[in-house]
Amino acid sequence: MPEPITAQPAKQRVRRSFDQAALSYDAAAAVQRTICDRLGVCLDHAGRTLQPAHILDAGCGTGYGALELRRRWPNAALTLLDFAPAMLAVARAHGHRAALLCADLEALPLAGQSCDLYWSSLAWQWNVPQRCLSEAARVLRPGGTLAIATLGADNFPELRHAFAAVDGYDHVLSITPAEQLLADCRAGGWTVRVWERQAVRRHYPDLRSLLGSVKAVGAREVEQRRPMPLSRSAWQTISARYETLREAGGLPLSYDAVWLIATR
Repeated sequence: MPEPITAQPAKQRVRRSFDQAALSYDAAAAVQRTICDRLGVCLDHAGRTLQPAHILDAGCGTGYGALELRRRWPNAALTLLDFAPAMLAVARAHGHRAALLCADLEALPLAGQSCDLYWSSLAWQWNVPQRCLSEAARVLRPGGTLAIATLGADNFPELRHAFAAVDGYDHVLSITPAEQLLADCRAGGWTVRVWERQAVRRHYPDLRSLLGSVKAVGAREVEQRRPMPLSRSAWQTISARYETLREAGGLPLSYDAVWLIATR
């Protein structure tokens, strides 16, 4: 019998979720694209003229961010790295002119001081941010640029509200507070050039489509998994509680988005 997914370490479960979501990701990733696009805007606001020779897209997913990186710097050497093999397979199918690496952001298989720009959109929250920051510092050349989009701790508050009516389990991933990342950056000698944080919201017609969108982008892992499925009556309670949050556009779902541009 295969090992239950609940028995696997958290990072293995996250990798499996993203592997399973690879083919559905692009169709469901509107919020992820919005956050990635904003990272490019923040890079412009950093007030630096960049001509990177080597760019790392750390946690590249299906390669959406790589399109912008290639548009900006068509002659740069580009490395796309992700820990989910199926995501890299989709990126490869998109025809990106880049080196593809399947690896962990907390242990990059790259030489020290080998990159000029470290770019990562919505990947650090699945890892230990302090370890990601340490690896970014190691692989960036002096004067290199760090460009990060990640999530803060106040993620999916609407889901927390709805599920709180039926149990005390976490139904969204526990994430390190964004303030800790900012403090770690400053303590590590980084010059923070841009720091932004705001909710990015999307609306859905019903709870089924909302939860389906979360599953379709692989963002369904939690620290504390419920041992038994919810009953029909529990789902009815959750749905009714979520309905109290309905807005003109539908049921809201909020991502606590954070953008960071820093140099050393």
